[in-house]
Amino acid sequence: MLERLTKNFRELLKSFAGTLCPLCALLNRREKDEVERLRPGGLCGLHLEMALLAVTSPAARARAARSAIESVLADRSNCEVCSRLSQIELRLARAIRRFDGGMRFQKALESAPLFCRNHATAIAENDAAGTFAQVQRAKLLHLRDALAQAELRNSAELESLILTALTYLAAPLQQEPPPMEVHDSSDCTEYEAAEFERWEEARQFKHLADLESEAAGLRYRNAVLSEENRRLKLAHVAGEAIRRDLEHDRAQLLAAAKEQDAKPLKFSSRH
Repeated sequence: MLERLTKNFRELLKSFAGTLCPLCALLNRREKDEVERLRPGGLCGLHLEMALLAVTSPAARARAARSAIESVLADRSNCEVCSRLSQIELRLARAIRRFDGGMRFQKALESAPLFCRNHATAIAENDAAGTFAQVQRAKLLHLRDALAQAELRNSAELESLILTALTYLAAPLQQEPPPMEVHDSSDCTEYEAAEFERWEEARQFKHLADLESEAAGLRYRNAVLSEENRRLKLAHVAGEAIRRDLEHDRAQLLAAAKEQDAKPLKFSSRH
C-alpha cells in the first residue's frame, strides 16, 4: 500500500515537468492502468467503453455489458475504477496540502504547469492550501495577460495559449458527493516527505548539471571567439603591413613619375 502511495506521489512530482495539470496527467495514466487491470464487469459506462476497446469478440463484448448490468441489478454499481481514482485524487490533494507553505514546495509549484480549475479548487477548498492558491492565481493572471498581449500582437503563440486556457477550463465545476474518508498513516506522510526530498535533490542536481553544461558551452564559445579574435588581429596586422607597403610603393611610384615628368623640362632648358 505504502509503495503504491509513494509511486503515485512520485509520479505527481514527475508531472510537474509536463505541460498539463499534474493531477490530470497522473489520473489519466492511472485510469488506463486500472481499466486494463480490472475485468469489464462492475464498471461505469465510460470505463466499460474504455475496457471494451481491447475486446474484439462481439460475444465477449456482450458478456461484459451483461456483467455490468448484473452488477447494477445486484446493487453493486459502484465503478471500481472511479473509486480507485477518487482515492488517489484525495490522497494526493491531501499530500499537497501537507506540503503547502514550505518554501521549496512553493518553488516546485511555481515551476509546475497550471492545475486545472477542478483540481485547484479541490486542493484549496476551505482555505486549506493558501500558498498553493496564491501560486495558481498568479499563474492564471499571467495566462490572462499573456493572452491579451498575444491578441494585440497576433503572436504565433496565441493558439498555444488558447489551448492552455481550454485545458484549465475543460471540465466544468460541479457539485459532487463528498469522497470516501481516507486515512493516511504517519508512515505515508514520512514516505511522501522522503520522496519529495529525493525529487528535489534530483531536480537540483539536474539544474546544476544544466548550469555546468551551459558554462562548458560558454567556455567553448569563448575559446572559439578568442581564437577568431586572435586570427582577426593577425589579419589586421597583416593588412596594416600590406597597407604600409602599398603606401610605400605608391610614394615611390609618385616620386618616379614626378622625376620622369621633370626630365623633358631639363632637356628643353638646354635648348
